[in-house]
Amino acid sequence: MLKNIKKKYKSSSFKKSFAAIKTNPLLLFYVILLDAGFFAVFYLLNIVLNNFLPDNAQIATTLSSQSMFFIVMLLISILYFVVIIIAYSFFNLIILGNIRKMSHNYSHDFSLFKNMFFLNLLLFIVFFILLSIFNYLTILIVNKSLWLAAIVFLLVLVLVIFSYAFHNFSHSAFILGHTLKTTLTHALKNTLSKAYLGVITFSIVFMIIYFGLYVILGLLIDNFIIQNYNIFINTASIITLIVAYVLFTFNRIYFFFIAEKRIGKV
Repeated sequence: MLKNIKKKYKSSSFKKSFAAIKTNPLLLFYVILLDAGFFAVFYLLNIVLNNFLPDNAQIATTLSSQSMFFIVMLLISILYFVVIIIAYSFFNLIILGNIRKMSHNYSHDFSLFKNMFFLNLLLFIVFFILLSIFNYLTILIVNKSLWLAAIVFLLVLVLVIFSYAFHNFSHSAFILGHTLKTTLTHALKNTLSKAYLGVITFSIVFMIIYFGLYVILGLLIDNFIIQNYNIFINTASIITLIVAYVLFTFNRIYFFFIAEKRIGKV
């Protein structure tokens, strides 16, 4: 039994992911820099909006009707999200290219940018619809029974997990050279299969262990935490963000090797 487990581990996408990171630290560093670049663009864009865009009251007073105000705000919101998706698509295309380089030779192909944008636009629309459904369900369970809230919570959790898997498989299939149509088809088929049981289980166990350590730490140094509550919360928040990013980055590589194994490159 142990031999079978060891054999499966050696051929698993999990081991390939660790090996790829170990043998390509420079590519991983580029991925981190590109993520930082995207968040810098996102941060600067929000600063620009906050500094140069008048608030709702000022816009409302300059417009003649409520419907005109709604149209202007809608157009501004659409433009904002389109710019964000353009920036995300640009950085993500290079990031995924670097992840593909961890497996085999690959040259960045910026002619894929248009399809990457449409893929991310479609994913954004899908996630926006799911978020709207989540908000609607949240309103429905307010002041309702606990068991109903628990069922809705489990359904939303399953939906989040499948959405996360669909998002990552779509990007992995796309950078492996599949067309936009086949990318979505493969993503849908594999999201509803057992393909991601390993990566989802790993992520859940990882986070349970991480937060379990916080519980143990809280029991051991509860007096210190009470006396230095703000310092502890701020430090814990920063550490949690770093840990979440590490897990997210590893999972992107993990998802890529799963996709490569199941559908191959073009």
